[in-house]
Amino acid sequence: MHKWIVIGLALVVALGACTGAETVTHKRWEQHLNRVYLNDITVKNNSLKEAGSQLRLALEKRLDDSLFIVGEEPKQAKYELKYKITQFEEGSRLKRLATFGIDEGSRALLNVKIALIGKEGTLGAWQVKTWVNGGLTGGSEDELFTQAAEQILQHLRGY
Repeated sequence: MHKWIVIGLALVVALGACTGAETVTHKRWEQHLNRVYLNDITVKNNSLKEAGSQLRLALEKRLDDSLFIVGEEPKQAKYELKYKITQFEEGSRLKRLATFGIDEGSRALLNVKIALIGKEGTLGAWQVKTWVNGGLTGGSEDELFTQAAEQILQHLRGY
């Protein structure tokens, strides 16, 4: 019995030692050419202003996984991504949980208008609408912003 345990451990160590990974990267782009400046032009309404900053955080987090780099100054960026939140409703998380998302009044909703602007002018404009109906924990308002950032990044992939 002791012999089989030793053989099993030896196989696990030997097979684990036979793995590896190697990456060679060749890139033809420079960081300064892929900078994007995020410009929140949401009306200075308190509830929408907070939603605008939450969307900015979600965009920054999502853009970390792309070729774009968020620029701090508009002059440093090749692109400017303007966005305006036109509608934001938090809904009631407790109501979503209690009604399993069936009640329309409990739904969290976010509407955003976005425009990508380059040196040539407006390169694209679109509108993103996200919502949260329910879920096991009633759904989180943070998911609205994560979904919106994902949709915006999907539109940016062509640039």
